[in-house]
Amino acid sequence: MNKNNHIIDYLDYYLDLAKPPKYAVLLRGNWGSGKSWFIHEYIKSKAENSFLYVSLYGVTSYTEIEEILFEQIHPFLASKGMKIASKVLKGLIKTTIKVDFDGDKKDDGSISSGIPDINIPDYIKNIDKKTLIFDDLERCSIEIYNILGYINQFVENNELKVIIIANEEEIIKHDKHKDDAKAYLKIKEKLIGRSFDITSDFDSALSFFIEQLPNSDAKILLEDKTPLIKDIFITANYNNLRHLRLAILDFERFYAFLPKIPSKKVDLVNKIISLFFSLSFEIKKGDLIEENIKEVFRPFFLSKEQQSEEEKRIDAIRNKYKPLFDRFATPIEYNLWIDFFKNGTTDKNHLKESIYNSYYFTEENSPDWMRLWRYVEMSDVDFEETFKRMYEKFEHFQIVDQYELIHVTGLFINFSSMKLIAYDVQTILEIAKHNVEILKKSNYLRKDKNEDFPSTGYKNLGYQGTKIQEMQQFLDYISEQVIISEQESYPEIATQLLEILQRSVDDFVETLIISNSKENLYFNTPILKFMDTNKFMKVFLEIHNKEKDKLSRLFEKRYRFEDYNKELKEEIVWLKDIVKLMNIEKDKRKGKISGNIIEFQIIKSIENAIKTLDDSIK
Repeated sequence: MNKNNHIIDYLDYYLDLAKPPKYAVLLRGNWGSGKSWFIHEYIKSKAENSFLYVSLYGVTSYTEIEEILFEQIHPFLASKGMKIASKVLKGLIKTTIKVDFDGDKKDDGSISSGIPDINIPDYIKNIDKKTLIFDDLERCSIEIYNILGYINQFVENNELKVIIIANEEEIIKHDKHKDDAKAYLKIKEKLIGRSFDITSDFDSALSFFIEQLPNSDAKILLEDKTPLIKDIFITANYNNLRHLRLAILDFERFYAFLPKIPSKKVDLVNKIISLFFSLSFEIKKGDLIEENIKEVFRPFFLSKEQQSEEEKRIDAIRNKYKPLFDRFATPIEYNLWIDFFKNGTTDKNHLKESIYNSYYFTEENSPDWMRLWRYVEMSDVDFEETFKRMYEKFEHFQIVDQYELIHVTGLFINFSSMKLIAYDVQTILEIAKHNVEILKKSNYLRKDKNEDFPSTGYKNLGYQGTKIQEMQQFLDYISEQVIISEQESYPEIATQLLEILQRSVDDFVETLIISNSKENLYFNTPILKFMDTNKFMKVFLEIHNKEKDKLSRLFEKRYRFEDYNKELKEEIVWLKDIVKLMNIEKDKRKGKISGNIIEFQIIKSIENAIKTLDDSIK
């Protein structure tokens, strides 16, 4: 508390005054500056029972203040077993007074003061020895003009010492009377004798917050890294100790997910701590939402000239901590950060994999292609040996991961262009394409339905050589082959969908209509055209009538968005074939519930879907 020693000295002087000073002391500062923490630490340094503390946060009536004071003055009477007696006693000590705030001889408000009645001497005796502290003045729901008048009664009439804690800027900003009487400033002149600005005491606060952690390992680590945390706190430039406290608590939880990191990996630990606290401070300030963490780690060369306000905010964060947010040098993938800050948890195994595959473990367990990615850090001999092993694997088509293949191809094309290897670019390109064909035939060439393939990198490392023409050709080629591979898998997927239909109509429909569900994989893919109509009818006829009726929902919702109908128009032939088969079944089932459902629910819904698609084609 060194920065605020002068305030401590003055409060000591104020409380030791023999005669009532008849003024209050104001401690002011912005939210998060540590005002409340300061006063609680000050109270602990004294005889705590010589203070009465009231937080005005959310207080809407004077009765609430009376309740808080009464419970502190008479904890026994305020206890559960004395509730009835307490109400009787509190009824005796309440009075209603008229307050003239501005000296114009007119009543400005009626305030239930809770001033002790002289008929209860013990009550007066106890309160006269105490100092009143009113915290969170700006968050009180009673109008500022009235609450200050109320507090003034303790100073003027009861001759008590009072300390008020507030964010004065917020009070002045929201003072309802600021355009006429400037109520706050006027009453402040009468009530406040001295005002002090609380200065954020980062060092003391950080030590205190860390000391409160129950996890000894996390505590030891953070104690060792206080200079680093301070640097990040200063860089963030929000000066908010509340943000710091919450970040410390969050880190203790995050620490439980971290793998054991060798003590010699100092740079790695520093990087993780720096990333954690910078992200935490920005999220708690509200300048960064969890989903945008991905954009924070975007390569700097991808910044746009024309930016939205959100993009400008993100770039400002990136530039503030640069080069901390280098996507391809971070030990933790951005999606793991999103998981933790959004959900308070993350995949422990995935986190370990991300860290152990990062730059910081290159020598220990990184695959050859990853070591080659950092070729500038290798010796000549190590580079030659590692390249030889990797190229042998490459030319014998032993790479079975499409993302690794992109990395290797980019690296080799880059090395060739720099004359680091004896192989020409065209040879590398041909081998890479042949490797794609083998992956495709082996059914290894796949991507997630909504994946942005091939993106700009993999395993937190950006693809190299992307500005070289042959590498661009390869990226175009593998992207095209992935699409072809995906389309070739549609008949197999259609068969799998029929199996889903047998189990659950709801799940079947969920995969084919647009919704918030992550299972809606084929809402804009004409997958039904690959489904055998006779097999579909066989499954349909076997499900319960209630489930048959549910299926009409599919045809009502699948084609309702014109934007997607352009992609789904290839299903129109399939739909028409199904209508023909449904009509046959309808005639067979006349007079039965199933026949009724087919005629008035299913056929009607499909015919409406056909008309919608026809209209969109026109």
